[in-house]
Amino acid sequence: MDGWFGVELSPRAKKDEIIKRLLSAFADEWVAGYYYMYTALAVKGPHAETISEIFMKEAEEEIGKHAKMIAERLQDFDVDPPRDFAKLYEISGCKYPPLPEDPYDVDGFIIAAVKAEICAIKAYKELFDLTHGADPATEELAEDLLRDETRHRTELVNLLTKEGIERLKRELG
Repeated sequence: MDGWFGVELSPRAKKDEIIKRLLSAFADEWVAGYYYMYTALAVKGPHAETISEIFMKEAEEEIGKHAKMIAERLQDFDVDPPRDFAKLYEISGCKYPPLPEDPYDVDGFIIAAVKAEICAIKAYKELFDLTHGADPATEELAEDLLRDETRHRTELVNLLTKEGIERLKRELG
C-alpha cells in the first residue's frame, strides 16, 4: 500500500479496479446531473413545471451529493477526480440514453432518466460486489448509492403515464 492510503483494504481488494470504477461512477453522476438539468430546462407541456422541479432536484442530488461522496472516497485513495470536464463523458460507464427531440415528449425524457438510473444501479451493484468484504468503506458507499439510485428509478417510473410505462417495457425488452 502507498503509506496510509488504502490501509482499510483487505489484502484481496483490487485497489486499481476499485479506483477505476469510482472514477467512472463520479463521471456518471456528472453526466446524469447535466442531462437531468437539461431536461428540467427543456421539457414542455401541462406538467412541465412539476417535472422541471423534480429533474432539477435530481440533478442537484447527482452532483451535489453523489459525486461529492464519490470524490471524497477517491481522496481516501489520494486520487483526484478528473480535471478535464471532457474526460468525464469519456470515462462514464453509463453515458446517457438519447433524449427525445420533442420537448413535449415528457415520457421520453423520463424513460431516458429511468434507463440512466438502471445503468447506475447495475454499476453500483457491481462496485458493491467487487468491494464486499474487501473494502468496507467503498462497499458502504456503493450500498448507499445503490439505495438512492433504486429510489430514483422508482420515483421516475411513477411519473410515467400508462402509455409511458408500456413504452418503457417495450424499450427495455
